[in-house]
Amino acid sequence: MPDQDGIADRDRLTLLYVIYNAQLVRHLRAHLGTRWPAAEDIAQDTWLLVAARLDECCTGDDEAFAWIVELARTATLAHMRGTRRESTVDFTDFEAQLLLPPAPAAEDEAIANTVVLAMLDQEPTEMEAAA
Repeated sequence: MPDQDGIADRDRLTLLYVIYNAQLVRHLRAHLGTRWPAAEDIAQDTWLLVAARLDECCTGDDEAFAWIVELARTATLAHMRGTRRESTVDFTDFEAQLLLPPAPAAEDEAIANTVVLAMLDQEPTEMEAAA
């Protein structure tokens, strides 16, 4: 039973984690098939459920793995429901619109600069001066 600060629950949760986490991750990886990379995330979600429901565990620490596996099943289903809603978006066309136009060749840039500089050195025509 926990004391006022919940120390006993925290100690029990720590003990369960130390004893069963590696076994839980192996169990999840074995049962997830091609989705085995999600095992660590689901294990974390499972430990959150264990922490929230620790007072419901009526077995000793040596026999608690079956109860933890039941919570892992709940966490797995919740995880799978969440990933089913995820969809992949192809941003290739959108990215192509964002690309800058190609830069002009260095020779073209040099010629354009020379022309502009030459135009600046000329005296304005009568029409340009009137404007």
